Amino acid sequence: MLINIHSHSISTNAPEDFVLPNCIVSKDYLYEQACSAGIHPWYIDLDEEAQWAALEQYAGKPQVLAIGECGLDKLTSTEWNKQIRVFEKQITLANALKKPLIIHCVRAYHEVFISLLRKEVKVPVIFHGFDRNWPLAEQLLKNKNYYLSLGTAILKGKLDDVIQHIPLDRFFLETDDKPTKISDIYAYFCRVRKLSTIQVEDQISTNFNSVFKST
Repeated sequence: MLINIHSHSISTNAPEDFVLPNCIVSKDYLYEQACSAGIHPWYIDLDEEAQWAALEQYAGKPQVLAIGECGLDKLTSTEWNKQIRVFEKQITLANALKKPLIIHCVRAYHEVFISLLRKEVKVPVIFHGFDRNWPLAEQLLKNKNYYLSLGTAILKGKLDDVIQHIPLDRFFLETDDKPTKISDIYAYFCRVRKLSTIQVEDQISTNFNSVFKST
């Protein structure tokens, strides 16, 4: 079974695979299957209180395994202080519910780290769609509670150094909003890391059980 840790579509996944679809609160309906739910920095409503009330209602449901994607994005038009406020509230919520965080981060790793530190995050943190270099990955992974999820960006060949060096107990694979098959991402990772599909399959399954053991 291939695990797709973050997706905005379940149509590209084979029936035997496990996909964790993401519900963007106030944009998507909540899935009945296992999923994540959060307030994306692109989609913070003018009626912030109603959106937050909806997230609180969703977050406690048993099928919601993680809070997010949530985070900070310097390329969106959403007002910066509002992004920080909503992000930090979601960190507090994740801590209270003991559910992992799935992070959206665009050109804001330092600021995301400051928020996580300030709110004393106590749950596993998955940086989804990581597409930066190994020095930044290595810096993030100094925190034993942080994980990186690699997506379609690896298919461009620019993240081979990350694939070759990332500790096998600290990563996931995903499709995000792309139509790419998760099996193609697994195949590329395996080829660069020189591992069999079953080895990577088993390792990600172990990582999943470790991160989501308390949910």
